[in-house]
Amino acid sequence: MKNCPFCGSPLEDEAKFCGECGRQIEEAPLPPVSPEAEPTPPPQAPVQAAAQEPEEGPTIVELPDKKQTLTTWQYALLMILYSIPVVGLIFLFIFGAGHPKNISLKRFSVAALILRLVGWILVFSCLIIALVHNGNELTTAFNRLLLNLYY
Repeated sequence: MKNCPFCGSPLEDEAKFCGECGRQIEEAPLPPVSPEAEPTPPPQAPVQAAAQEPEEGPTIVELPDKKQTLTTWQYALLMILYSIPVVGLIFLFIFGAGHPKNISLKRFSVAALILRLVGWILVFSCLIIALVHNGNELTTAFNRLLLNLYY
């Protein structure tokens, strides 16, 4: 175990920050620079033998990947879109499975799809339980409803 050089509290050997004062613990302190030490010359760049000519054709510039996030309004519009029964399900599969560039949209779509599947499982399991316990009563109520609709 070592101690914090700023406040003196005990630290773990692997600690990078002090738990008491919050300051960063330096791994290895730099040795003091003596005035007699001669400055070392900077390293020289290697000399290239021959300059390469640029290739003909268009140049492709790769941009760094930016983390794309959705705004609050985009989330709200997606929830409205996903609430439409058939269209929403189609877009859930499209955005959840085939949109690798915007990871935020993909994760949101997968989460909404899982939520919808869990909801349907709960609805069907409640219907099955109701049918098992009150099968005859539900059948007669359903038949009465159908008879009222058609006659």
